[in-house]
Order: sequence, then C-alpha cells, then structure tokens
Amino acid sequence: MAKTQGQPAIKKSAKRGMSFNSRTYFYDLPETPTKVISDLTNTKPAIATSVGHGLKTGDAVWVESIENDAINGYYLVSVSNEDSFALMTLDGEDIGTVTDAKFTTVKRYSFCDATSVKIAAIKTKAIDATTICDEGAVTELEKEPGTISLSGLWVPDKEVQDFLEEMAEELETIFFTLKPKGSKYMRGYQVKITSLDWDGKSGDKWQFSIELQINGRSRKLDMTTGAK
Repeated sequence: MAKTQGQPAIKKSAKRGMSFNSRTYFYDLPETPTKVISDLTNTKPAIATSVGHGLKTGDAVWVESIENDAINGYYLVSVSNEDSFALMTLDGEDIGTVTDAKFTTVKRYSFCDATSVKIAAIKTKAIDATTICDEGAVTELEKEPGTISLSGLWVPDKEVQDFLEEMAEELETIFFTLKPKGSKYMRGYQVKITSLDWDGKSGDKWQFSIELQINGRSRKLDMTTGAK
C-alpha cells in the first residue's frame, strides 16, 4: 500500500539495553589456606599448579603468600585441568618467584535481594600539579577507589545479612561477584562495606542500601572460554 503524500512515516521503536537480572554473590572470609600451590607461573594471568585442586571455572578462591604478600587476595579461577588453574588478573610477570603460595575456597552467599546495582569501577580526580617552573597550569589525574551501591528489599534474619553486618562492623575486605543474565562475563571485586542502612515504614517492606568501596583491581572472567 502506497504512503499518502504528507502522511508521517511510521517509525519502529528500538529497545536498547537488557533487563536487570543477575547472579550476585558475596564471599566469606577464608579459613587459613591449606591447599598448596606448587608452582605459580610468570605469565599473565598466572597459572597455579595444585594437584587435584577440585575447582571449576568461576569459583572464587583466596590466595596467600608470606614471601610476596602483594598477591594476597580473592581471585576468580579459570580451570585448565585437574591439576592447574589460572588466577584471573594476577599478572605473573610482576610477582617474581613465589614458592610458598597456598589457596582455599571461600564460602559463597547468594544475594538476590538487590533491586538496583550501581558500579563505579573506575574513578579519577583532577589535581593541581603546577610547579614554580611551569609557565601555565598543569593538571594531573589521580585514581580514586571505585564504589558499588546496592539497594533493595530486606528480609530480616537471613544468613547473608548477618554476614554483611559482621563484615561492616569489622571493616574486613570481602569479595563480590556479578554476572548479568545474557553476559558471558563474571566480574569480581574486592570490597569493604562503608555503609549499611535499613529503612522501613509501618505496613511497608524493609528497604536497604549498601555502599561498598572497591579495593584493588576488578577481576573479569569469560565463563565461556576462560579469560586469556
């Protein structure tokens, strides 16, 4: 059917983005690591050798070393075989030789209570770096810790909430992961809880808000192939 002259064209709407639906977890503080890493390669990412490790791709582990405490922290793993796995974002080119590394798996809490998540993974601020020898103003960028904000519905006495309250009081570093539905990537962040608030009204549902400060580099894992 021909379009009548002067008749406005019909535009098709295009829906962008994707609905907010994610698998979200918090991870508990580890016990003393007992599983030995016999070798840690100087590659990016570093490959750990641990015979019969029992891990699967997407697991979170805590790694610890006395020789080089710079590697201490939470990592997502990409499993190569039953005796080796990659520690995502650990740059083995910078760590030198580490012979005493150990790891442990950590307790995972599912967290489906959030109705909104805001992640400011990278934040910078401008600082005045002008010296007396500069003819004009000199500005440099300085990196600041990123932040994560969560808000949603709060159901009292859930185990994960007891854990979050305890970690907030003790100012401990914990681990948070997020995998949006439809995304192949799982992202992990070492965080500290900077605020945890409840808000309720009579006859209404409890609301909560949690503010997290990101501690160190984020972890990123391709769940379909393993990050390279």
